[in-house]
Amino acid sequence: MDKGMKKGPDTGRTARLTNNGVGWILALLSLIALMSMYTETMIIAALPKIQSQFNTTTAWIAWVVSIYLISSSVAIPILSKLGDSYGKKKFLLVGMIFYTIGVICNGFAWNLPSLLVFRAIQGVGLAVFPLAFAIIRDEFSPERVPTATGIVSAMFGAGAAIGLVVGSWIANSFGWQATYHTVIPVAVVLTILAAFVLNESPIRTPSRVDVFGATTFAVAVISFLVAMTEGQNWGWTSLQILGLLGVSLVFIIIFLVIESRISDPLIDLAVLRKRNVFFVNITSFIAGLVMFMVFQAIVYLMQLPPPFGFGTDIFRAGAVLAPGAILMLITAPIAGAIVARRGAKLPLFIGAAIGAAGLYYFYLFRATQLQIALGAVIALIGVGFMFTAMINVVIQSVAQSQTGIATGTNAFFRTIGSAVGPSIAGVYLAQYVSPLIIQTPRGPVTGPLLPNTIAFDHIFLTGLGLIVVAMLVTLLIKGQEKSERMNEGESS
Repeated sequence: MDKGMKKGPDTGRTARLTNNGVGWILALLSLIALMSMYTETMIIAALPKIQSQFNTTTAWIAWVVSIYLISSSVAIPILSKLGDSYGKKKFLLVGMIFYTIGVICNGFAWNLPSLLVFRAIQGVGLAVFPLAFAIIRDEFSPERVPTATGIVSAMFGAGAAIGLVVGSWIANSFGWQATYHTVIPVAVVLTILAAFVLNESPIRTPSRVDVFGATTFAVAVISFLVAMTEGQNWGWTSLQILGLLGVSLVFIIIFLVIESRISDPLIDLAVLRKRNVFFVNITSFIAGLVMFMVFQAIVYLMQLPPPFGFGTDIFRAGAVLAPGAILMLITAPIAGAIVARRGAKLPLFIGAAIGAAGLYYFYLFRATQLQIALGAVIALIGVGFMFTAMINVVIQSVAQSQTGIATGTNAFFRTIGSAVGPSIAGVYLAQYVSPLIIQTPRGPVTGPLLPNTIAFDHIFLTGLGLIVVAMLVTLLIKGQEKSERMNEGESS
């Protein structure tokens, strides 16, 4: 048994094999995932209107997205650990309540600071995702877990595309506040249903709250993500950014020292050192980074004026992503079926290979909106395979009593990647620019500097290189059979 891991009276039990109500549980968790991603991407469509209403700068408006990622990155491991210790349903409801309060308050924000506070509250609710996967493991028979996690994973892409399309239409037609008002009844109903439909897990690992670990972890993560958010504005070599990165490094070292010496750590380092968990967290970080880097590139391409882009709007950007998101609904469960038959390593490698093909396609072909849509289809199919496989590698590699914190740390690495990705894309978009030549009756006039072809080449080639790294890392993951034997040994 891992050092520091304690077991309550029920932790020796395996997942429930009864099928009573599991269909309703899967439907509920899928709807929660769909709503969360829809709500998160629809705000991207509303950012220009928020900026105009609050009369603020682009740098400050970027914090509407960043504050959500920062609070969720801190909350995910903490609530996941508490879920393992005191009940996964209980803390999934805590996350849902935070999320619902944030959604309700966001639409009534009176200025930018109030909106940022409410967005931070909403970000805490992102911890529902790892807890949802842990509940699936507890409630579903082992052979049904891969397909169930595949269905929930598919909702990430579907919700993102729907949010961009529908969110932009609502924001343009009824105002950005309406994008939140329309979600309020959905969030309230899903929270109430979660309270009545979900079963509390009998599998718990009683432990004390690691206050010092949580505090040092929060300081390290917040410092790092603030540096990633403001690096482009303050300068990557500025004293502020270097200081924040230094603070982050110091506190992550302190955190690791604390976690290695206490009996009830926030994150059991023995879990992170497991071969499969370690390598799949690397692929999770890469997948999150590349996906959001590519999303940012597509949004820029769709909105930049010709000849730099297509001169459309955020609505059309969502429309070109929609076919890929719809196919994710089909292919992610297929990945789950492959996991059930062949293990999670194969679909993870397949997903990375498909994602690499999509990025190489983007590098070669992006002259038309149809080509952008086709490239998004390829890339999102790969992402769907990867997300489904990654969560199953984690589930197959840890004892059942550790599922919450293990899936939580995996979600944490993916969230960190999603924060770093746009920063990398932003560097390329700011560095490789050319002037826009505007034709007037009096002749051509030099316009603003805009990202050119070289910037997008670098984005897609960087993503391609990182996905190839993920493919190589995947080869180091043990197969399902070995993971299950290891798991059984730890649980005995």
